Amino acid sequence: MTEAIRNRIGPASGVLFFALLMGGAAIHGYPDIRPSDSQLASWLATLDVGRFNAGMYIEALGVLFFMPFATWLYLRLRQGPRDASYPAITMLGASVGWVVFTLHVLGGWAGLADQAGKGLDVRVAQTVVSINQASYDFTNIVLGLTVFAAGVAIVRGGAMSRFAGWAALCVGVVYVVTLPIGRDATPAGILGYLWIFAIASYYTFRPGREREVVAAADHRSVPTGLQATR
Repeated sequence: MTEAIRNRIGPASGVLFFALLMGGAAIHGYPDIRPSDSQLASWLATLDVGRFNAGMYIEALGVLFFMPFATWLYLRLRQGPRDASYPAITMLGASVGWVVFTLHVLGGWAGLADQAGKGLDVRVAQTVVSINQASYDFTNIVLGLTVFAAGVAIVRGGAMSRFAGWAALCVGVVYVVTLPIGRDATPAGILGYLWIFAIASYYTFRPGREREVVAAADHRSVPTGLQATR
């Protein structure tokens, strides 16, 4: 029963991760990428701080939901017919790092919003925006490592479809290659999130047969006690 619950909650957390992350970002919004002084000043002047903070809170919740998903994925990758423990451990460690670093970046945006209506100098605001955007790029190389390590574990261990593993390897490489030009300026930024959402959705909505196998295994593992005597 515990195994069945874990196999339901883990991937469902990945679906919530994606939904809350994207929903929160859509609610609060960000300034233009590398905005001019006039663009940034206009964004700060019209910023609804209450809505921005609400969106940030939702996005932060989404980031936290990544950890139960990553934990489930780690355990899933360890169940393959071949050993994939080292890349699985790397994936889990990188997941923790990504969560910590991303929450720090969100804190930077929240601090900028807090000072938006308090006479914040536009050049100071530009500095904060540049730091946040650069931090986002470098933070997401950790997400690239997370997905890449998951791909290595899948291809090596065989716990999931090899197609999912090779897709993860490609996404991880793309993250590294696009870093010098800034991933926030390319469509590549969404690829890692889409891979996570695809894996999470598949195992949330189509694990019926696997749950039956797990439940049967759990049932067989329950001790039956002493046999009844006639």
